[in-house]
Amino acid sequence: MVTRSVAYRLRAASPQPVKGACATISEPNPPTVGFILQTFMAEKITTDACDDQANLLCSNDMYGLGGNYTSASYSAQRFLDPTTGGIVFQSSETRFPEYISEGDVPGLGNI
Repeated sequence: MVTRSVAYRLRAASPQPVKGACATISEPNPPTVGFILQTFMAEKITTDACDDQANLLCSNDMYGLGGNYTSASYSAQRFLDPTTGGIVFQSSETRFPEYISEGDVPGLGNI
């Protein structure tokens, strides 16, 4: 059974301070009111996890060789598949992020 999880990551620069008032002679360094985070889109990252994977991804499936996956991890289980006699793997496969608008990130409007 495959379990799909989705993570979201904002693509942003580091937070920048926002000054509340302009500098004057009497107060050359006015206090900082807060910070602003400038974002440019977001990443939607999809990971599929499976406890009974029989096939591994090929090297050509990885992003660096033209595929759609950024990472994959496999661990052999302590039992064989009863029907085929093959090794059974526990797997985690992460696809290349999909770039989406910040407004499409669930719950971001509440920040």
